[in-house]
Amino acid sequence: MNHQPGMFGTGGLSAQVAVAIALTCLGAVVVVAALLRRRRHKAVVAQAHTEHVTELTRSLLRTQYDYPRPSLADLVQSSRKSGLTIRLHVAGSPQMLPDPVDLAGMRIIQEALTNTVKHGTPNATVVLGYGPGLLTVTVDSPMNGKTPASRGPHEGLATMRRRAEKIGGWVSAGPYQGGWRVHAELPFR
Repeated sequence: MNHQPGMFGTGGLSAQVAVAIALTCLGAVVVVAALLRRRRHKAVVAQAHTEHVTELTRSLLRTQYDYPRPSLADLVQSSRKSGLTIRLHVAGSPQMLPDPVDLAGMRIIQEALTNTVKHGTPNATVVLGYGPGLLTVTVDSPMNGKTPASRGPHEGLATMRRRAEKIGGWVSAGPYQGGWRVHAELPFR
């Protein structure tokens, strides 16, 4: 028997080491490919989500410039066409609102629904309450285990508050029964 020692003493052992190294490299390539595919999928999902939020915002902003101006309930219907599942409840008798109140209500609903989509929940409940001299707007959305970021600018909430304060109203937002609630009270004469 003619035996030639390999790198590790025998040719068989070096072949086993070479196969083990090759399999380890192949495994690493498969893992890296899977991670890249997963990352690419997340990027595609994030891009689609961003496009959905942008389209919803455009759609909602267009409604405030339509003439005749749509009602707040029409605004909710417009949001439904953009892919949201929205339950609308109206309490009291809907009435013509002064322009500043109507616009503030529209923008608060628009911002609350946009935030709903941004936080990954495609559904919400909108309650419009018409009382003597007071419009209440409540937008509830589930959080699906996600909570809005606690740090960073809350520009949407600040914008909603400014709009309400300009007409003597107020806005609150925060966790509510396992979801997120935006509530506004907008007085009018």
